[in-house]
Amino acid sequence: MRERKRYIFLPQTHTHNLISKSNDNSHWLADMKDLALWMYGDVRKGNGFWYSHEIGEIAGLTEEQLFWVPDPNSLCILWHVGHIAHREKTHIGRFLQEIEKPIIPQGYEVFGTKWCSAGELRKSIDSIDNVFAWAHRVREDSRNYITSLKDEDFNTVTPTSEGGLSIGHWIFITSAHTALHIGRIQLLRALIEGRHEEPCW
Repeated sequence: MRERKRYIFLPQTHTHNLISKSNDNSHWLADMKDLALWMYGDVRKGNGFWYSHEIGEIAGLTEEQLFWVPDPNSLCILWHVGHIAHREKTHIGRFLQEIEKPIIPQGYEVFGTKWCSAGELRKSIDSIDNVFAWAHRVREDSRNYITSLKDEDFNTVTPTSEGGLSIGHWIFITSAHTALHIGRIQLLRALIEGRHEEPCW
């Protein structure tokens, strides 16, 4: 079997422009922490990219729409919302922060890695509003953790890291996972709203 390459995040020895979109430096990302906070920001508040926060994708949807599926073998929008928070809390809370106590609320394991029907999801969760509130808390916890990091920390491998991956690897793997599921949320919403010409925006 071909050996997988392992990449490291090189610490910055000087400030440089990773992304800059304006003359007033409002989009200036100087280091790994800036980039990570941007990836875990909220575009609605002007501090994140367009695939950074799942809650922004579901504004205005009804309960019926959040549980809607195109066929019985599909996952609903609300499941994707909770799944993003579930994996983010697991990756950052368990793998990186080494939290040993239960980190997923009771009834929310349905948002894990196993397929779950919309009917099963309805029975398991306490309320849609509480799922949204939990997703917000998970993201705030993630941002607080990232804020606490120094640039050299991104190359650290914690004892509880799965696969021996560094903090930097898990932070950016998780943001990519979020973007993947936000794309699926957008597709489901486009189907609900009949925007077949615009499945992703």
